[in-house]
Formats: sequence, structure tokens, C-alpha cells
Amino acid sequence: MPVFEDEDVEAIKILQQPWRGEKVAQVRTGRVKPAFGMKEPSAIFKHIRSGRITVSQLGFEGDEHAYEFHGGPEKALLQYSSLHYLRWKKELPQSEDLFGLGGFGENIVAKHANERNMCIGDVVQIGSVIAQVCEPRQPCYKLNHRFQVKDMSKRSQDLFRTGWFYRILKEGTIQAGDEMILLERPNPDWTVARVQYYLYHDLKNEEVMKELVQLRGLGAEPRNIFINRLKKQFENQANRLEGVAMNIWTDYRVVEKKIETPRIASLVFEAVIPSVSPEAVLPGSHVRLRLGGKLVRAYSVVAGDSNRFHVAIALSETSRGGSHFIHNKVQYGDILPVGKITSSFPLSVDADDHVFIAGGIGITAFIASAQHCRRAGYSYHLHYLVRNSEDVALKEYLKDFGTNVTIYDKSAGQIFNIQTVLNQVNDRVHIYCCGSEKLQNAVTDTAKSIGMDPANLHFEKFEIATSGDPFTAELADSDKTIEVEGEKTLLDALREAGIDISSSCEAGNCGTCRVGVKSGRIEHRGTGLMEDEKCSTMLSCVSRGIGTIVLDL
Repeated sequence: MPVFEDEDVEAIKILQQPWRGEKVAQVRTGRVKPAFGMKEPSAIFKHIRSGRITVSQLGFEGDEHAYEFHGGPEKALLQYSSLHYLRWKKELPQSEDLFGLGGFGENIVAKHANERNMCIGDVVQIGSVIAQVCEPRQPCYKLNHRFQVKDMSKRSQDLFRTGWFYRILKEGTIQAGDEMILLERPNPDWTVARVQYYLYHDLKNEEVMKELVQLRGLGAEPRNIFINRLKKQFENQANRLEGVAMNIWTDYRVVEKKIETPRIASLVFEAVIPSVSPEAVLPGSHVRLRLGGKLVRAYSVVAGDSNRFHVAIALSETSRGGSHFIHNKVQYGDILPVGKITSSFPLSVDADDHVFIAGGIGITAFIASAQHCRRAGYSYHLHYLVRNSEDVALKEYLKDFGTNVTIYDKSAGQIFNIQTVLNQVNDRVHIYCCGSEKLQNAVTDTAKSIGMDPANLHFEKFEIATSGDPFTAELADSDKTIEVEGEKTLLDALREAGIDISSSCEAGNCGTCRVGVKSGRIEHRGTGLMEDEKCSTMLSCVSRGIGTIVLDL
């Protein structure tokens, strides 16, 4: 296998040193959750586990996969060499803070085992588990978002730094500190990296492919790729590496505008050119509306599909232009550019029961979720808190939920007792809350007082404070300087300067609008960033700089 011109020859020599065994440095698992503001969720964020973790044919107990083809018996465990992170930091300093252990979504962290000294078919004892190396990880476009590098997925596969999957030959347990011992090596000439070379570089070598389809222990996915190539059928790698285009603007017409309550207006949008195969609105979806000029706002989608959907918007006392424009300027028949409907607040796949708590306009976050539960036969209940009966919106949907919805009219003395509701749930029930900060804090405090698992709580804010002291943002790559006024968000200021930053929820929840920060102090707001991302990234929709900051734009 050749060494490419841009590779460090000395570093490769270290990677190629023979491997017979070492100790597990970390064990990691993760849950499926929204990531990067995309429609597709991900379980790439893996957290360190302590103690002995059970391993079945499908992998670690407590580890999830967003899609079936991301897991399975031949993708039970993913391992990645910690040596790679040092090289990534050196090569991509702009994302240095993101290259930490576990960044590639690996289950097993170890140092010396890597793609150049592990072979397909290797049988390895890890703790009491016996596993077999079966295929390289084929990276997808989510790595581009994870590390904020446009071609990260392609870089990792071309440089043979993807990690590899094990199938489980004997179930057992693994914990950090366990010995990893090579028991058998049936294919000493076929390292993981060498197989990757023929997967990604030398795609038409039929002689080699005939050997690979017979290779003992090779997983079905790469084997089928080589079989198809022998039939002159070549896969499209671009879709996997680049993903689909996001935030495409499409024209929609307002076909209905209705006053729901003294503060809430609802609108129905229809695509000017409808799709022959519309996509249903998923639970927790948002959509971006371009409201004239460079004013862009995101709102929860109540119901519908990509051809016809419903939104409801409250007139905010602190409106930055969006809700005021919707209430006072948008009329029946108007055509507005609309972004792609994306889900950033989905239902947990790990729940037996779903409890929704909506305060006021927060109801818009849960209509689609409750509809999904009703159609799928899931157990659910919607608690809807209003100040008085005139504030009840979207009644045509609420009536369909029957006894699964309870409305609390504060003016009539109908008080929502958080303690009572939470005392009735078990550890398989997930709680979702969208409402005021006071409501969310009350739910958080009550859940903590009764010992609820924080992982079973999910919050979304429909409004968050965005104003603050003015600051200056210097754009490193474009040599621009932007002054962000006290009542303006960085996201709005960037758009006014001609820089179209992607966004979804615009309330600090989803993380879509993140921008890289090269230097300067940030006042972080919102929940859309992991803690280890805050040293190099900020949410442009809600967070603010202090003094002067330098952005990677």
C-alpha cells in the first residue's frame, strides 16, 4: 500500500509497529439525540462508562444507533486509535479543541491498535469478550459537522483513520483497564488500511477484488461492494461523504391565516410547486421563514407535511421583528421563501411513555409529537398550561387527543402540580417541556428532588434572551469587522453583512447556527453545544461576544 505525499512517514512507521495487545483506555456509549441541527439524529456523542459493561451480539448495553444500518452484528463495537487525535490537532488546528477522545463516536478507546496494524479477521479477547475485526468504518458526512471541517469524512477515509468494527464471537463484559489480547490472525497481509485502499483508491483492481470477496472474516457490507464492482456496478460515495444540501429555500403561499388567541396567530403554508412525495412533519420540527429582506426566523411546525404545513406564532413583547411581521404584515395569498423542515426536538427512542408539558405558545412544540404517539399507539399525555380559557390555541388538534390532554386554566384555579405528575412516572418515562424559564426550572428542580434521571428530561425554549452589551466580531477569513448592537443577535448581524449562516430553532436549542471562534470571550446561552465545544464555538442566534471576538468565517 503506497504512502501518500502529504503523509508523515515517521508517524506511519509508528502506526505500523506490530500489535499483539494493550489495555483498554476508555469504554464509551451514547444515546440517539438531535445533532448539528439536522433532520437526522445521531448517537456520535459517546460518554465514558465506568465499571463492567455488558456486551451482546449487538454491542454495549446502553449504546444506541440512529439507523439500523449504523449498527447490527457486524458493527457491534467501534474502536479508534487515540494516536490519530494528535495528528488531527496538528493538521487541523482550527478544530483542535474538537479532537478529543471519543470524538469519532468510538466505543473502545485504545492507543496503539490502528488501521495499519490490525487485520481483517483478527480475533481479539477484550475483557471477557471475544471479538473479531470484520470491516473498516465507512465514514459519513456527519463527521464534517462534528469537527466543523467540510471534507472531514473524506479526509478520514483517505488517510485510513476511520476506526474499525468488531463482530462478537463470545459475549461478556468490558471495562477500562481490561487487557486486549490478539488470539488469532488468519489474514496477516490484509490490514484494515489495505482493505480501505481498495475500497477508496484502487477501485477497479479485479484481481484483488476476487481475493477480497473470499477473505475470511470480512463483513458483508464491504464484501458486497467488491462483489458489485466485479459486476461493474459502482457505488456513489459522494452521498455518504457529503450528505444532502440543507436550508434550501422554497416558495410557499399563505393559504390560511387565523387568530387563535389574543396573542397567537396561526398560518397554513402550501408549496407553490408541490412535491410528488411530500415528507411528513416529524416530532419536534422547526422551519425557517424569510420574512422580507434579510429577516429570517424559525418556528415550530404544528402539523402537516412538506407540501402543506401549519405554524402558530405568539406576538412577543420583545420581538426582534419576526412575530411583529407575521402578525401585522403577512396576509392571505402572500408568498414567502421557506427553508427545509427539520426535526431538532425528537422523541426519545428509549421511552415507554411520553409526558409533554407545554406552557402557552410552547404547545406548538408538541402537537406533532402527540399526533405521532397517537398514530403509533404509544403511551402519552399532554399537559397544557394557560393563563385563561382565551389563551387556548389549536383546539382543532387538541380535541383529537381526547383524555390524553389536560388543560390547566390558571384563572379558573386549575393549577398544574408538577410534583404530582412526576411522582407518577417511572424510569422508562421521558418528560418533555417547552415553556417559560420559570416552568422549566420548576420541572428541573422537582425532578431532581425525587431522583429522576436527568437523561429522561428534555427541554426546549421557545424564547431566550438575546440582547446584551454591544460587541465586535472580526471575521478572520473574509477580513471583515462587524459591530453587533445590543438589541441585535450575531446571527442577524452576519446575515446583514451578506453571510448566510444556517439556522433552525433560533432559540439556542439545536446548534445549527454554530460558528467557530478563534479568540475572544463568549457569553454562552442556549443548550445547543456540548461543554467541550464551547471553547471553540458559539451559537450565533443567542450567545454574545464580550468586547472583541475573532470568528472563523
